Formats: sequence, C-alpha cells, structure tokens
Amino acid sequence: MDRARVVIQPAARYDPDVLARAISTAVESLGGWTRWVRSGDRILVKPNCISATPAEQQAQTHPLFVAEICRQLIDCGAKPFVGDSPAWGSLRAAAAKSGLAERLERLGVPLVEFVHPVKVENSGGRVYRHFVLDRAVRETDAVINVPKLKAHRQLYVTLAIKNMFGCVPGKRKAWWHFKAGSYENYFARMLCEVYAMIRPAVTVMDAIVGQEGNGPIRGDPRPIGLVLASTDAPALERIACEIIGAEPHRVRTLVAAAELGVGVPQRGRIDVLGAPTEAVQVRDFRFPQPLPIGFSLPRVVKSTLQNAWITRRQSSGVRRAAT
Repeated sequence: MDRARVVIQPAARYDPDVLARAISTAVESLGGWTRWVRSGDRILVKPNCISATPAEQQAQTHPLFVAEICRQLIDCGAKPFVGDSPAWGSLRAAAAKSGLAERLERLGVPLVEFVHPVKVENSGGRVYRHFVLDRAVRETDAVINVPKLKAHRQLYVTLAIKNMFGCVPGKRKAWWHFKAGSYENYFARMLCEVYAMIRPAVTVMDAIVGQEGNGPIRGDPRPIGLVLASTDAPALERIACEIIGAEPHRVRTLVAAAELGVGVPQRGRIDVLGAPTEAVQVRDFRFPQPLPIGFSLPRVVKSTLQNAWITRRQSSGVRRAAT
C-alpha cells in the first residue's frame, strides 16, 4: 500500500445519536461497512476489555461505542459477536461491570470468551514463526478492531496495534512479556506481527474520552471528543499520536511497524480525512511514569495464579447474579 487514509470524526459525548452519526460517517468515508461485510458474515468485534472496570473509568472501549458498531453491522445483515481475552479476569465479568453485557443482550449479540487456543504458523512473519490465537479469531469472516485511546505505563501509549494482542488467549500474554519484553524491541515486533497475521478489516477507535496518566487501567479519564477510523492500524496510530502529542519515536509499535514493513506508519504517506489534526490537538495530554516491559519468571507465575483466582471469583459472581 503506497498511502493510507485516516478519518477524524468529532463526537462530543457517549450519546446514542451522536455515536450513530460519528461512527457511520467515519466508516462511510472509507467506503462503508459493505466494503468489508456481506450479509450473513460472522464478524468478530474486538474491543479493549482489559479488566472488570466501570465504564466511567474509561479503561475499556465504551459499551455504547461497541454496541453501536454491532448495531450497524446487524443493519448490514451481518452476525457480529464480541470477543476478547482480558489481561485480568474474564470477559463476561469485564462486560458485566462496564454495562456492555446488558447492551449486547438487547441486540442479541453473543460474548465469546477466548479460551480455545490454536497454534498458527506465521508464514509471513520476520521475527516469530508461530503464534497461539483463539479459534474464534481464525473462524470469523472479518475482524473489526475497536480499541481505546489510552496511556500505557509499559508502552507509553496503547492505541490501535496492541488491541489485537487480546486475541492471544489467557495468560499467554504474560508469557510474551517474559519471552520478548526485555530484548531490544521484540515485544513490539511481536505485537505488529500478531496484528499483521489477523489483519482486521477496519479499525474504529474510541477516542471520545481516553485515558491519560498511569494507564492502561488506573489512568485518569481525558475528554478528547473524537472517533478515528482507518483500514490501516499503524496509520491510525500515527495520527492518534499527532493528536495527543505523543512522540512517534517513543511509540514502540510504530517503530516496529516501520522496521517490519507492517502497514503505513510514516506520516508522509497518510491522508487525513474529516477534521484536520491541528484543529483537534490535545496540548497537555499527560503521559505515564514508565515501567519495564519485561516480566521476570516469578512475576509470570504470580500473575498467572492471581488471574486464575480473579477469574474463578468473578465466574462465581456472574453465576450468582444470573440466578
């Protein structure tokens, strides 16, 4: 691809009518849903569901945002489902806490927990020979990437590319921090190769209210008022950096994308549609105090045990609520 297009669409608040207009306008600017979705297609909608946090904490893609994308896909005759593997706890608990589960139930859209790992050869990769992804990711007709704009203590920011890491089931994500986190930029290269393997049809980012400071869970909500969309996640990530004032050379995923030839992270090859970046810039976005990317083996073991306990406790709570 010689050039990429990124749409910047203002959206002041999480209001159903505002969201419907902003998301549909952004997607239509790229050719419309029917460019990627046919009637009867089974579509994975992949939000950022990192842990069981309330919607107002802004650690997850907002439930109204995810629900509106699902509604528009249903209007196209598609059969969307929402899937993820949170870093902490279960998808059902994360969706219940944010209010997403209730909204999806009204739409008849299923939640699919990523608990069926399959080994996939990475034939086009330059760094890693294979990955373990969830079976549902491999069996869908298309993937819609629906990330949240957030600061990230280990990666500076988490934007469009890293959201595909949630397609790696369970605590294998912690293992990747141990395996690749302490050697050069291999962790970010891994993230880019996971993104390139999955290759979502389109990325629609929730940047209406982001999270600044010490994200990606315990940061502070930051109103930004935008929906960003592109068929090229690295290009979208580059424009998001420009909007919030993130230095591109500090964004490991952008550096890795340029190294590996994944997408279009170069600013000179990106066309911006909709609002110009200079009109929507956030001048004082607060970036985090950094932490190391790499995990020690004891930390991986501790994290795995903690997550198993959290997931078991959450599952018991969800079952009690259902009865």
